[in-house]
Amino acid sequence: MNTVENLVRKVKENDDIALLLLFERYKPMITAVTKRYFIRCLDENDWNQEALIVCYESAGLFDFERGTTFGSFFKLRLQNKAKNLLRFELAKRRALYANAISYEALKERGQICDPSYEQANLPTSIELSNFIQTLSQLEVVALMVITGMIDLKQASVTAQTSPETIKRAIARTRIKMRAYFLR
Repeated sequence: MNTVENLVRKVKENDDIALLLLFERYKPMITAVTKRYFIRCLDENDWNQEALIVCYESAGLFDFERGTTFGSFFKLRLQNKAKNLLRFELAKRRALYANAISYEALKERGQICDPSYEQANLPTSIELSNFIQTLSQLEVVALMVITGMIDLKQASVTAQTSPETIKRAIARTRIKMRAYFLR
């Protein structure tokens, strides 16, 4: 029977099968540790590989004379490895923002200017009424389609014409609206 002590001794002698047996013996502990630490770039296979490396290193460093168990030694080293991996990931994320400059600092340096927006003038009901009087009956129906009051099918029934004719009227109405309101 392979005890933990025998397996650790065999791993120190570079026995790969003993390493795999030792790894499998501590698989539940490994799973528990890896569930405590979420590291974005590591999947289950990566975690298992890291744990196998830590298991090998732990077996090589373990001293039976210290009075601790291999399981607690391995768990502590695996937790430390997980913490180091987490620190490394967080450091990479912080590095992205290390050279960031605030909007206010850029504005003070004169590297950016505030955008200037003209406030849109909404037409009054009198202006709308005057605009509608410039349209033909077909273009009034097209305006109703543009504003969503009716759909294309209803418009073609109302105007007693084809949908293609309504589409052309919509295009003309939009051109007239731009010319009338953006003058």
